[in-house]
Amino acid sequence: MSKPVINALLISAGYSGRMGDFKPLIKLDNKTFVSTITEKLLSVCHEVTIVTGYRNFNVEEEIRNVFHSENNELVSRVKCLFNPDYKDGMFSSVQIGLATMQNSDWVLFHFVDQPGLPQSFYEELIAQIEDRYDWIQPVYEMKEGHPVLFKKTVVPKILESPSNYRMKLIRGDDEVRKKYWFTDSKYILEDIDTQDDLRKFIDEKEEVNNLNEPR
Repeated sequence: MSKPVINALLISAGYSGRMGDFKPLIKLDNKTFVSTITEKLLSVCHEVTIVTGYRNFNVEEEIRNVFHSENNELVSRVKCLFNPDYKDGMFSSVQIGLATMQNSDWVLFHFVDQPGLPQSFYEELIAQIEDRYDWIQPVYEMKEGHPVLFKKTVVPKILESPSNYRMKLIRGDDEVRKKYWFTDSKYILEDIDTQDDLRKFIDEKEEVNNLNEPR
């Protein structure tokens, strides 16, 4: 049996209003959130589609600088799509992206404010794929998190829904066969919305790095 085609959908369209800074371009270890996540996704996905909205030109420029250099073999595997209706909410951005991803067997659906997940998490996540399920969601300490995987069978439900719909309602559809995967990565619950969230996240990362340093 051939391997399924897994493509990633990265949503980077919002205002970042509560942050006071533009989340996709915040730097962590000298790399922006959007480029950090994209690099990790490319290690397990065939293509990454980034849906932009607010400050779309800045996000697209960052992606060009990192991935679209003349000698970069990843150039053909990353694309940006602008959602002119990004003010209407996230669901419209999901629809814009999925409309161009018809060759996907599975979609890895990711937010731009989750840069802390380790590379191993993504490898473990795609290893959970089973054809008898349509939706795979990670769980940490009995709390459901992100990113999630969903099969191509879910895509028509999303595209045929109104643009003000919600992904939670798609997941809650009884026809969507769900698998919950228990992981030890607390970063699936990551939600960096404010400067306080960011400081807490950076402090935790530094603490982990210090613990891992050789003595």
